[in-house]
Amino acid sequence: MEIIRRYLREFKKFDLETAFIIIWSSFILLVSLYAGRPKFIWDREPFLGRLLFLGAVYGLSPFVPFFIFRNRPRDYGISVGKLKIWPKDILLYLAIMVVILLVAFKFSRLKVTYPLYYKAKYGADHFLIYQAVQLFHMVGWEFFFRGFMLFGLSKKLDPKLSILIQTIPFALMHYRKPPLEAYGSIFAGVFQGAIAQQAGSFLPCAILHWLVALAADIIGIIL
Repeated sequence: MEIIRRYLREFKKFDLETAFIIIWSSFILLVSLYAGRPKFIWDREPFLGRLLFLGAVYGLSPFVPFFIFRNRPRDYGISVGKLKIWPKDILLYLAIMVVILLVAFKFSRLKVTYPLYYKAKYGADHFLIYQAVQLFHMVGWEFFFRGFMLFGLSKKLDPKLSILIQTIPFALMHYRKPPLEAYGSIFAGVFQGAIAQQAGSFLPCAILHWLVALAADIIGIIL
């Protein structure tokens, strides 16, 4: 019994919300990896249906700790943030990323991979539907990492440490992507975390991520 009491005393030293965020986010990411797409979600388009399903999982699951710990929207980065600053910043970052993408597509097999939804190559209607679904998915994805995890952990931890912590699962979730993209996600996680911290919002990360993915799809079709 003394051993149990000793471990309980150690556990009580943890901040409850910080511990919950780490445990809950780990659980949700495992669910997203193992759970299949519900058949009632766009049965004719399983790839798009899974993107919608995952976007909902990432976007809605953080509201469990949000309500349990009585957070305000800005506690999880739900805000327009510093609107006079970040729109200009993401345009600059997007320009840099487009140059990097052009080089990467030229000297790698990324052009074989993108667009991930192959029908996007065969008609504007398919392309636009895919981008709309991808935007929904990106908002949920970025809210999970650069909103819920980043800002939630920053309430009690050093913001710089929070950036590094959320980068770990973010990068690991890219393990099925092409190696160049997977390794690049480590730097992207840190970079996106810094953008969110400076902006006071996860929104610029969602917009930038979607625009970069859009650029990759366009380059993949053109080249």
